[in-house]
Amino acid sequence: MPAAKPPPRNPAPKGPAPEGNGLGDGTEGTDPGGPPPEVLQKARRESGQAPPPPKAPAAGDATLIYDKNKGRARAADAPRLLVTAGPRKGAEHALADELTTIGRGEGNVLVIPDISVSRQHSRVEKQEGRWVVLDQGSGNGTRVNGKPVTRYPLRHGDEIEMGDTRLKFVEPAGVLVNNASLLSPRLAEGEPEITGNPSPAAARIALKRRAPLYGTVAVALAIVFAAGLVRRQRELRREAEAAAQGDESREFAQKRFQEGVLLLKSGKWVEARDKLKIAAQLDPQDPEIARYLESAAAEAPRAQQMAAARAALGRKDYAGARAALAAVPEDSVLAESAHELSQQLRGALDAAVGEAKSRAEAGDAAGAQELLDPVLLLEPSRADALAVKEAFAGQRRPTPAPERRRERNQGASAAPPAAPEVQAILEAYLAGDIGAALERAQGAQSPRGERLLAELKIFDAAYKDGLAKEQAQRPAEALRALEQAAAADRNLAQGKDGRLGHEVRKALSALHTQLGASQAGSDESLPQAAEHLRSAVQNDPSNDAAQSQLRQIGDRCKEIYLRGYVAKDEDVEEARKSFKLVIATLPSSDETAQKAKRWLDKLDGKISKDE
Repeated sequence: MPAAKPPPRNPAPKGPAPEGNGLGDGTEGTDPGGPPPEVLQKARRESGQAPPPPKAPAAGDATLIYDKNKGRARAADAPRLLVTAGPRKGAEHALADELTTIGRGEGNVLVIPDISVSRQHSRVEKQEGRWVVLDQGSGNGTRVNGKPVTRYPLRHGDEIEMGDTRLKFVEPAGVLVNNASLLSPRLAEGEPEITGNPSPAAARIALKRRAPLYGTVAVALAIVFAAGLVRRQRELRREAEAAAQGDESREFAQKRFQEGVLLLKSGKWVEARDKLKIAAQLDPQDPEIARYLESAAAEAPRAQQMAAARAALGRKDYAGARAALAAVPEDSVLAESAHELSQQLRGALDAAVGEAKSRAEAGDAAGAQELLDPVLLLEPSRADALAVKEAFAGQRRPTPAPERRRERNQGASAAPPAAPEVQAILEAYLAGDIGAALERAQGAQSPRGERLLAELKIFDAAYKDGLAKEQAQRPAEALRALEQAAAADRNLAQGKDGRLGHEVRKALSALHTQLGASQAGSDESLPQAAEHLRSAVQNDPSNDAAQSQLRQIGDRCKEIYLRGYVAKDEDVEEARKSFKLVIATLPSSDETAQKAKRWLDKLDGKISKDE
């Protein structure tokens, strides 16, 4: 008897399993007696066959739209141009087509309303699998990463500049980091996040999803590193250029320094000073250059005085030579040369007196007098010169006053007329014989003769005192005494050019030259120096040393005027000071002084600046 068949199972219901008999996710139900649904669901989840339900993002994360129908957001599959500067800053354009034209004209794919962008400025197109930017003959040109280009293959992160607009080229994987990127890769793509310990397959999927993000971070780090390297290279290049310029300046400074030293050795102090000034400007930190420049600046004016002394000695202006030599102090490096020149001056004086004596013995009184005049102007009490002068003077001595008194006592009829008496006194004085003039004046009987005697005594005392003070190297006191002698000479000579008055004026001119040269060293004392030098020329128009120094002061005043002219727009006080110094130094008729006066009036508001 056949075995009884087991009863057939109930067929599985068609359609979805009723609630409570399945997983509730579209899977079929299990047969009665199978594993519980929770166990089955867990097993499927662990094997990766059934995705877990989506997990909502936490509060504060980026807003994420989850498309339940599609299951994930659509990924960008084309490069983009991000506008980072210009009128459309913040805009983004995807390179969906293989050609994108860019410009200000409305017919372009990417329109940029920027006046610095041409109507048809450039285009971005795909060539042989690479994106390339090409300039279309634009007015301002196209630049990539700061360099002008006509054609350039683009890479991720390249910056395209068109006028005032900049665009950044971003590859499909090169997304910008934002709040959404802080989510897990699955949430960033709109997929549910896997929680718990993922399976190896899930880990690989997660790693694959994160690969673009990791690549972006790596590219960003590489760009930052490259930028830092480029900046460092630029800094090193700038430092190298600065060092090269410094070396070049120092090299030029050394050349000028060596030239200045050679000029110093040859005695050309003024030229050496100018060379050393240039060297000090090129290398102000070199102490040796500074030391030589300081010495040259101090000795250059003294060298000019030495040159003036030699020139005066050559034209037999012994007083001018001694005045110039007096401006060279004992602590100067030129002191020895000045001493040698003084010896030459003394030798020239001796030679002049000897030659005058020879001419006097030969009967050439005029030639002898011409030789003795400059000697006696420098040394009026020189005995040998006076002896030669007495030998050829031939002056008749008047009758002594006691004899004339005896004649009057013996019944002389009358005193000599006043006019001839005064005339004799003046003739002796104008001839340079102060002794005869005094002697004649002492015997005068008229009031006019008595006044002449008083003036002669004043002249004689002041002249001798001035010469003594000059010999004692006290020029200021000597100047006052000689000025008194000159005033007495004007009262005596009555406009006539006498020998003694000429000697006084020559001595005054030499003293004024000496004082002017000593005060010409600084700008502040230029007015006093110029006044002394003008007095020197006034007393002796043939004083070439004073005239030369006056010309130098005039040139310095032009430099001071230019200094004030340059400073008038930025430093009014400095300009006003410069203009005042020029006005005080130069005579009012000088053109530079007139220009300085006009600018000073403008700065003081006395006249309009437009005049």
